[in-house]
Amino acid sequence: MAGMKRFVTYIYAYEEKKKGGNVGFARFDIRGEECRMEIHLRGVYVRRTSCSVCLFRVKDGQIEGFPVGEMWLANGTGDFGGRMKTSHVGESPFCMDDMEGIFLLTEDERIFMSRWKEGEACEAGIENFHLWKPQQIAEEPEVAAAEEMEAAQPQSAETKGGVASVTGEDQQGETPIEETPEPEQMSEQEADLRATEVPMRNIFPEYEWNEIWENLKQNHKCYKPFEDAAAECVQIELKNLRELPKRYWYLGNNSFLLHGFFNYHYLVVGRTGDGRWFLGVPGVYQRQERVMAAIFGFPEFIAVAQEGDDQPCDEPVNRFGCWYRCMEE
Repeated sequence: MAGMKRFVTYIYAYEEKKKGGNVGFARFDIRGEECRMEIHLRGVYVRRTSCSVCLFRVKDGQIEGFPVGEMWLANGTGDFGGRMKTSHVGESPFCMDDMEGIFLLTEDERIFMSRWKEGEACEAGIENFHLWKPQQIAEEPEVAAAEEMEAAQPQSAETKGGVASVTGEDQQGETPIEETPEPEQMSEQEADLRATEVPMRNIFPEYEWNEIWENLKQNHKCYKPFEDAAAECVQIELKNLRELPKRYWYLGNNSFLLHGFFNYHYLVVGRTGDGRWFLGVPGVYQRQERVMAAIFGFPEFIAVAQEGDDQPCDEPVNRFGCWYRCMEE
């Protein structure tokens, strides 16, 4: 069958960058544009903890991870199953053929890893691991092509104060150059064509946060539970993510968000005291949990207010609140 590939890779524990014993395996079933993945771990340790699942490639001696899910370990075992597109691993432009192995990172930063493709040498340590970020990718082809075309055009005149200064050949009347119009003289369509960057929200329907917020408050109870006394929020369910702008619907597949929702049965949408809109996942602040939250895109934490608190804590260890990410308007 064309486009079909199956393989199994064995996973090992790593201690202080040294390969330890086998703790399980991962099975991949690739069929066309879909990849099915299973992970089974045994004999790990008894503590209950979460584990980030990343595929990775090695770049400049560093392990570059692409998050594809989260699994839970309990009583020394863990099982995980998931599907993804072979052409976009972890919401990146990289495909399965670019991946070299699988990297599992627990809350207490224990590492389980398997590498099925030989390549550049690397050390299996937490300090050598980082997550792929979109800004690490080169400019979009359309933008780069536009800039190349602009650079390739001959520069026959220099513009000063909006008026073109022509060369001697132009003064003889062979190549007349019109004055460059001022920005306010351009039509909206021309201004759009001259833009070199297109905001992400332009590919989605337009929205207005204040209008969305008013609709949320009509459908859900609004309250102010946090240490930031000016912050207000509403509680929503997973299905209510559809009440947010369409560009944020994909977060319904975020493993960290799903785990928090199934533990506490709600999510939080609100506005901080300084006017930033945010989506929050309820949870308890712990240093290990902070790592997992950051990996899955919820890097900030706001604690629920307690009686007798004069001011917010810098690091509210063991405090209940929510991990959140800001949503730019």
